[in-house]
Amino acid sequence: MKIVVDGKEMEVENGRLVDVLVNNGIYVPNLCHHPNVSPASKAKGREAVFRGKEKIEGVAGNYDGCGLCYVKVDGSLVKACEVDVKEGMSVTTKDEEIERIRKENLAKILANHPHVCITCPYREGCDRISCTFGYPKEERCCDLFPKCELRFVAEFIGVPDNTPKYTFKNLPVVEEKLYRWDWNYCINCTRCVRGCNEVRGAEALSFTVVNGGIVVGRTAEDEIKSGCKFCGVCVEICPTGVVRDKKKHTNKWRESIVKKVLPQLKKVFELNEENVKNVPESPGVFRLYDENMEIVYIKGVPNLREALREELGRAKFFDFEEHEMFTMRESELIQEFLQKHGRMPKLNDELEDLFDDL
Repeated sequence: MKIVVDGKEMEVENGRLVDVLVNNGIYVPNLCHHPNVSPASKAKGREAVFRGKEKIEGVAGNYDGCGLCYVKVDGSLVKACEVDVKEGMSVTTKDEEIERIRKENLAKILANHPHVCITCPYREGCDRISCTFGYPKEERCCDLFPKCELRFVAEFIGVPDNTPKYTFKNLPVVEEKLYRWDWNYCINCTRCVRGCNEVRGAEALSFTVVNGGIVVGRTAEDEIKSGCKFCGVCVEICPTGVVRDKKKHTNKWRESIVKKVLPQLKKVFELNEENVKNVPESPGVFRLYDENMEIVYIKGVPNLREALREELGRAKFFDFEEHEMFTMRESELIQEFLQKHGRMPKLNDELEDLFDDL
């Protein structure tokens, strides 16, 4: 079928609007949505959930969703996760009203989740151990930050200036036989709830409505009593670092979880031929990153594109900056790295060792 998106006609297949757009290269921000499960608003909560031994009582209501995927269809605001594509529909994915609503809803989410790392100028390549600005560990993002879906979405939308400061609430950290739950990182998107119910057919997780807000938890005080199947779907489908494996295991349910498409970070690119060919043939400095977004190499070169082509396969991501005095700029960036980490980047260090052996 044909639809019009931001003034351009395109041929698309059936499906939920948010998935259709993303699959056609048009990213629409979303957190509560996941291709494996139904929209968040379809789920029904319970009167109580558990976080460890703590019983949280509320109302068996519904969750309206994160509110980040708003678009306009034929001029009306809709959530892209709740609408199927129809022949001839006209979709607007960005205008002032849409961007304002997304920012307002993002600010509400970030108010209840650590976010100083998302706005930190030194977030790329940070080892997540020490903080340049001295923020306590409780106010910083977890070690999944390099791959964190919330981080990617927040950078795409832009963190609003009026985002409330995060206050650590000391929520339960629950140690189970196979999983560790740190509820301080939960944004209550209910993806784990829907994954547990719809993918695995279990009811080990649910949510309740407390003072108008959503609280996710187990349906009983431990994993056995709640009917957990130990499938790990909750780990795979969580967009933040709430639930973690104590020992990685795989199965058909876990492997069925689709890997979501995330927006490209504004400054860091995947190291592949397609991205490298768009780099200017000018002097400058590039940095290579591994799969955990840690800097592994810093190099100043007379031709950025040519030099990066030679690095294909050596790292996962890269960034660059044009600079006529590229040798001097390389030294500055390496010194910054040394001051923060007390060592050279891994590949720079290996090159130095190689020359020392000659």
